[in-house]
Amino acid sequence: MTSPCLPPTPTPSLPHLLSYLPLFLQIDQKQFDKILDLIDSGKKEGAKLECGGVAMEDTGLYILPTVFSHVKDHMRIAKEEIFGPVQCIFRFKSTQEAIERANSTEYGLASAVFTRNLDRALSVSAALETGTVW
Repeated sequence: MTSPCLPPTPTPSLPHLLSYLPLFLQIDQKQFDKILDLIDSGKKEGAKLECGGVAMEDTGLYILPTVFSHVKDHMRIAKEEIFGPVQCIFRFKSTQEAIERANSTEYGLASAVFTRNLDRALSVSAALETGTVW
């Protein structure tokens, strides 16, 4: 299930990324450092880095889009708001487990539901206690 989240190559080409640069630019050095620290914590705590995870060298405060899989609820990248180009993928055994885990987070600002089943998408979206559901 990670393949739809990943770029076609582990390190996208610079020309391809240039059109998306505003999305990767961080507001200041403090935020830039915080995001890189959280990415580093994900690596150290055992999440699997699927792509990204580094700053774009010599370009300013830009961080490559980052995707982690095998994220556990106790990890910093799961508990803290990152406010950067980082996506965490969690495994779950049932729809109910996914809803309960999502609703047990401290912030709950946004969530996303990926399924081919429209009825499931609507019922899960209604059960999620977040500000926005995509």
